[in-house]
Amino acid sequence: MNTTTAATQANVTVATIRNWCRRGVIAATKQAGRWTIDPASLARRIEIGARRMTDPAKNLDENTLDVIRLARLARPHHGPVLAGRYLLPSMGAVSYPIEEEQGLVETLKARGRIHYVLTAKAATIRAQLAA
Repeated sequence: MNTTTAATQANVTVATIRNWCRRGVIAATKQAGRWTIDPASLARRIEIGARRMTDPAKNLDENTLDVIRLARLARPHHGPVLAGRYLLPSMGAVSYPIEEEQGLVETLKARGRIHYVLTAKAATIRAQLAA
């Protein structure tokens, strides 16, 4: 099976499938620059991922999961308030109302600016999504 088919089946991006192939998470061979994925290995990985998801993550829609995936760890120059927190991309005047309502995003003010960051609950879900 190719990466596109595998990504559709696993409900992840093609980049994630390629990453899994490179890291040996799924059994795959590379020929002429293209990955060929073992379907049984992919099925096992999908099953493992389903077992790792906690109850809070199971009830989240794909847009909310994307918000969590897009978060980036703050660099030290962002200041002590944000150090080690997962920052969300700035959306101008648009905030993250649905995610805030679900307890996944909170706002922090640092250096005179409002920043959107993941809560501990969302950071845990993010770690599970990356596994």
